[in-house]
Amino acid sequence: MTVDNLLSTKLHIPEARANLVTRSRLVARLAEGLRLGRRLTLVCAPPGFGKTTLIREWIGVTERRVAWLSVDEGDNDTARFLRYVIAALAQADDRVGRMQLQSSLSASPQELLIALINDLAVTGADLSLVLDDYHLISEFAVHDLVAFLLANQPPSFHVVIGTREDPPLPLARLRARDQVTEIRERVLRFTPEEAAAFLSQTMSLGLSSESIASLISRTEGWITGLQLAGLALRQLTGGRQLSSAADEFVAAFAGDDRYIVDYLMAEVLDREPEPIRRFLRQTSILDRLSAPLCDALTGRDDSQAMLEHLESANLFLFLLDNRREWYRYHALFAQALRLTLTAQERVELHNKAARWFAAHESDELAAHHARLAAETSATLSATGRHATAAQPLVEPLSERELEVLRLIADGLSNAEIADKLVIAQGTVKRHINNIYGKLGVQSRTQAVARGRELNLLP
Repeated sequence: MTVDNLLSTKLHIPEARANLVTRSRLVARLAEGLRLGRRLTLVCAPPGFGKTTLIREWIGVTERRVAWLSVDEGDNDTARFLRYVIAALAQADDRVGRMQLQSSLSASPQELLIALINDLAVTGADLSLVLDDYHLISEFAVHDLVAFLLANQPPSFHVVIGTREDPPLPLARLRARDQVTEIRERVLRFTPEEAAAFLSQTMSLGLSSESIASLISRTEGWITGLQLAGLALRQLTGGRQLSSAADEFVAAFAGDDRYIVDYLMAEVLDREPEPIRRFLRQTSILDRLSAPLCDALTGRDDSQAMLEHLESANLFLFLLDNRREWYRYHALFAQALRLTLTAQERVELHNKAARWFAAHESDELAAHHARLAAETSATLSATGRHATAAQPLVEPLSERELEVLRLIADGLSNAEIADKLVIAQGTVKRHINNIYGKLGVQSRTQAVARGRELNLLP
């Protein structure tokens, strides 16, 4: 790969957006880390918490030169990754990296990195390197290069990493030496004042103080959750200030909103391997999670390791104590996960939870899950949907997939199904693809015929 073959847009600092809520308190924390001479700033949180936006805001006020690299999966090649890092630094400061770029085809990555560090030390440039979307790096050889850079960088140099999950870098050592500034999900959440400013100034929504407080509570300060709610409100009201309609929407806003579901499916669930998706689905009925409880629901014996992985991966799982015993999901995330369960699955999972709590002397929670299991089972019987419990399929259709299949049988188009179920057309297509896969068919006609064979349709 020559210099000319590098994709220049990976090195562009994102444009600052108009009407954004300023986050002075967090920008000040980044600046403080630099003032104290720390080696690393780590901005780590789930998708949609404003990591990139915060780093961009800090760049707008810092006096330092900043090199930017938007990481992608192709950067798991050590030579390619290092060439992009050198190109980013050379673009930010023309005294750095030029010789390394010219010799990069003949030198090893380790030799190049040592030469680059020496170059940075000689120039003494006050320079910061931003590695955004670093969670896309999975190759340990690349992590080793970054760890070597952090261990040997000159005092005038600083690294900023934006990521969805903790990278396998020597973070514990850096913490012990007070060499890392960490900005995580808890502080990235919008405060009530920031959320109110975002909804009025950025989203241009005239909401009552009660509606704003309700949205803040339901989204738990999740920035993208607030934005998705705002987009849904705009569509509902057509941009007009209809306070009564807005208040009704906010009162009903939950994890089954089509924007929330589409975002979480595309940005979170679809990116995870099947064992993780299965664990998330099976444990989504719980308000609080512990490893023994999750083992009981999932049949696994490694739930503690899975919970710790989900926490470190920032998959909307929050730790509730200092002993890593109890966790909980973000409420909207849990609600979206529950939509993927069939009614029969919910009955079975609630019954397992009830038995576990009863065995551990938590009578109130045991009764709670037993009641939910009974209510769901009664609903199945009352609506005649008990046939779903006996679907002769390896993976049964979910309740939403059954609804889509019935509407297909009624002759509705994708657009009509989307309107009727109040979901996006992209979500309809995803459900139809799932239906085809589970039924082993390739067309609507085949799906309807197979559904009738299995008594899923009248």
